[in-house]
Amino acid sequence: MEGMDAELYALEYMIRDRLIDAQARARVAALLADAKRSQGPNAVKTRCTDLGGKLLNGVRKAVNELFHTLPGRMPRVKEDAR
Repeated sequence: MEGMDAELYALEYMIRDRLIDAQARARVAALLADAKRSQGPNAVKTRCTDLGGKLLNGVRKAVNELFHTLPGRMPRVKEDAR
């Protein structure tokens, strides 16, 4: 009887491990499917371009404000057309 209990115990753990692995694979597959549906192939490029544009505009404004306080030192930097 103890041999059978040990076998059932081992079998239970094997099944539990397989279920955990299957659930993890299903979660990853669901996340990948959501990522593919929500973003096109250029989504990262677009986000980086937008972020770069915002950063550049912020730097331009800071430079203009800095040199605005020091008239005659440097011409104003042209603002982006956005």
